Amino acid sequence: MMEMEELSRAELARKLGLSRARVTQILNLLGLPEMLISEIEEMGDYWSRQLVTERKLRRSNK
Repeated sequence: MMEMEELSRAELARKLGLSRARVTQILNLLGLPEMLISEIEEMGDYWSRQLVTERKLRRSNK
């Protein structure tokens, strides 16, 4: 999305409703070797739903 729309990390963060730090974290994860990404994916997600979201945390700090 960043490349297609020529967005900066800050612009992408605003568009997705995330912090710039979170966008950086996600992009860093995507830069991991394929083998490590596969291992992480195999771990799975054990939560049926998100208990705390970044957006909820930001609202409570205002």
